[in-house]
Amino acid sequence: MLEQMRKGAGSWAAKILMVLLVISFGAWGIGDYINRSNAIPPVAKVGRAEISAIEFSDAIRRESTNLQRRLGQALTREQMLQFGLDETVLNGLVAAKLYETNGTKMGLSAAPAVIRDYIMKAEVFRGANGQFDRLRYETFLRNEGYSEAMLVEMVRRDLLREQVLGSLLSGVDTLPNTAVDAVLTYRLETRVADYIRIEAAKLPAPAAPTDAEIEEFYKANPALYTAPERRDIAYISLTPQGLTAAMPVSDAEIAEDYESHKGDFVRPETRHVQQVVFQNEDDAKAAAEAVIKGEDFVAMAARTRQLKPADIELGTVAQGQLPAELAAPVFALPQPGLTQPVRSAFGWHLARVVAIQPGSTVPLAEASPRLKQEIALRKASEALLKLRPQVDDLIAGGGSLAEIAKAQNTALVSLTGLDATGLDATGKTAELPATQPAMLQEAFALAEDADPIILDSSDGSFHVLDVVAVKPSALRPLADVLPEVIRSIETRRRAEAALQRANQVAERLRVSGELLKEATAMNVLVQTTPPLARSGQPADRALSPALVSQLFAAKQPGEIVVGPGSAPGDVIVARLGRIVPADLAAVAAQRDTTRQQLAQGVVADLEERYRAKLQSEIGVSVNAAARARAMLQ
Repeated sequence: MLEQMRKGAGSWAAKILMVLLVISFGAWGIGDYINRSNAIPPVAKVGRAEISAIEFSDAIRRESTNLQRRLGQALTREQMLQFGLDETVLNGLVAAKLYETNGTKMGLSAAPAVIRDYIMKAEVFRGANGQFDRLRYETFLRNEGYSEAMLVEMVRRDLLREQVLGSLLSGVDTLPNTAVDAVLTYRLETRVADYIRIEAAKLPAPAAPTDAEIEEFYKANPALYTAPERRDIAYISLTPQGLTAAMPVSDAEIAEDYESHKGDFVRPETRHVQQVVFQNEDDAKAAAEAVIKGEDFVAMAARTRQLKPADIELGTVAQGQLPAELAAPVFALPQPGLTQPVRSAFGWHLARVVAIQPGSTVPLAEASPRLKQEIALRKASEALLKLRPQVDDLIAGGGSLAEIAKAQNTALVSLTGLDATGLDATGKTAELPATQPAMLQEAFALAEDADPIILDSSDGSFHVLDVVAVKPSALRPLADVLPEVIRSIETRRRAEAALQRANQVAERLRVSGELLKEATAMNVLVQTTPPLARSGQPADRALSPALVSQLFAAKQPGEIVVGPGSAPGDVIVARLGRIVPADLAAVAAQRDTTRQQLAQGVVADLEERYRAKLQSEIGVSVNAAARARAMLQ
């Protein structure tokens, strides 16, 4: 939860909200989350603590929704089980209870004030002004399916977990250089090989497949010839920008906002500055004396430092845009002129102020258009907060999407024949709201006969989505895909022939070692790879990662390996030429970054072992029947 909040996306509103949160945190408790049903047996017990069926099913629902968004398709219960979703969720809940139980035993806690402060400062809840934004807060809760009490409880648990693990994991980022260098020496070793490529596409055409072979291949590979599921969807978008024009803003409101944020309309004094940096004070003083005696500053820069006019320009800058050492003397000059030489970490600066633009305040008349737009947008966001439950009521009352669109005076967008990747039947990409990137995934997770759903976006807008029709995935008739089946059979046979020839060549090479002779006989070139690394994209694009892996598995130069090329069906016969040890300079350059990466692995391993120890001490039992029932909720 803490990590989720840290990764996510003030004023008087934040202060009011702070008071509300203080009151709420004192009154909430967590009973509505944990004790929603005492009649249903718990899914698991961790010591004396319990994981309720509702807690488990809520977590399953959230994780399955996230997984569906990533995959772009709805998941059945069976698919969730195949993914091990129930096991992953239960392990997470058990771990949280273990840390909570042990933390309580250790006398650790997360006070309500600490939890409130963490939520108020969470990046995900900050608005454009960097302060807590109530709209973002509520949008986050809706999107993630949390109540406020649930959020508080989860933050409390995560803070407690951080305290429990803090002492255990401290110091793991100080792995010794010998261990880090051993890993880097292994990773940064490179290898060079000579190879010939057998291209499947250039081999003689195989015999045409018989009708029986075509039928057999078609039946054995139905996934290749199955049309994807397609859906017709419709949606409407309600955004702050769309409501802004309808929001009345009075002159009095603009004047009040102007006075409240007057500091935002102050234009600081700026100065056009040029500078030359010298290595020592004597050179800087001599240059200053020359300019004082009449030498042009630009000419002096060219004479002393061989600088062009563009090289000495700092441009028009405010005081805060310059290093402190230089800003003080530059902005102390009462009029354009030359500063005394000033020392900084970069050397001795000689600066010239060319022109001064005094500071000023943007008048209300000039600021009014901007303020009017901002106030209207703020009002529109507040209006959307009130509008959302009204739309929710319309949906609950059986209102169609067309009726909702008419009631809200907004356009109804219809898209037909979309697959899970967003392409229609012609291959064109559907135009979906930029503020709701998950809409397509939600569309494929929604049942055809389900009510429209509301999708909230982080900018305060929301969208209403409806699935109009579903055309299920289906195997295309053989007659429709016959040319594709024949091509697939021919391609596979060419690939098999290429592999057979490559194996024959490899056997001869292991005896003779005459790679050039084999290449000449086959009328192909012997090629040499650039230095190959163990991981990542091979430096030679003709090679596949699988072949590179085989080359690194070879024990010594001269060994012959056979593996796939990068093009489908191609096969490479390679001979390991050289093993190049890791460069010591590269090892040193990557040492600190690698230490951090290894430390992360150590942290994960230690946490896993610690969890296992707590589990054996505290005790964990799982009610399989309750767990299975909760999966159906």
